Amino acid sequence: MAAARSALRNRLELVAYLLLRSFFRLLSPRLADRVGRAAGLLYRRLDARRRRLVTTNLALAFPERPAPEVERLGREVFAHFGGLAADLLRSETEPVPSLLSRVEVAGLENARAAAGSGRGVFFATPHLGNWEWAALVTGAHGIPVTVVARPLDNPLLDARLTAMRERTGCRVVSKREAARTLLKALRAGGVVGILGDQRARPPDAVVVPFFGRPAATTSSIARLAEKTGALILPVVCLRVAPGRYRLVYGPPIDVRALPPEEREVEPLTARVAALVESQVRAAPEQWLWLHDRWRADPPN
Repeated sequence: MAAARSALRNRLELVAYLLLRSFFRLLSPRLADRVGRAAGLLYRRLDARRRRLVTTNLALAFPERPAPEVERLGREVFAHFGGLAADLLRSETEPVPSLLSRVEVAGLENARAAAGSGRGVFFATPHLGNWEWAALVTGAHGIPVTVVARPLDNPLLDARLTAMRERTGCRVVSKREAARTLLKALRAGGVVGILGDQRARPPDAVVVPFFGRPAATTSSIARLAEKTGALILPVVCLRVAPGRYRLVYGPPIDVRALPPEEREVEPLTARVAALVESQVRAAPEQWLWLHDRWRADPPN
């Protein structure tokens, strides 16, 4: 169990956050991006453990790439997340019309058709690009998303993050209360989002291929989709320039149209993992390689 956090620590972290936010809001989007990317590269130099983890993960995922290319891609990963952090700091209270002006949207008709089907929709996006804005912009287009998230350790910062996530009509639910809430939302024809690209743990985990290697993957999406008949909507929001993104909604996957054997938990989880892999391969420098995706849990 994590040690209790003091109120003083929470307040000091909030003050540090507000100072950083004020600093980045003084900068233009392009300059904020440059400073943020430089900060990401500095973090890479200082955190040797994370640097090795990213390099190892990339080498496992792309064994055909030479070491210098893997190293270059690793630097791009840290730079991307530095720039993303800077943009999120700047945009916490940015007016929604201004935010929308920085996002090109493609395939919105896929999202509208899926949401209008009345069958419920899984919003399938990984920790790729600017996933926070994927839900935010979708809500701004009249399609609110119920998002599963782990609360931040600092409740003061968590309240600000939740307010940002919910300001276009979306709803954030904690992982602890997610199962019943998501089932209810799907049965009511709603749209729900689970970031299912990180390592899962028993009893939720199913081991399926990911970049050609066995990976413990959440079975929640497959179980709920099979139970409710919800559509699975591929979504990515990728950085295309400093402070600018392209949000793409792909054609939905209709679970009911699959053969019965492909609707079972393991093959359906493998299908979702393959979808995530294809999304990551399109922009590998924008995925969260800082996570130990292929680590195996010890046997019970």
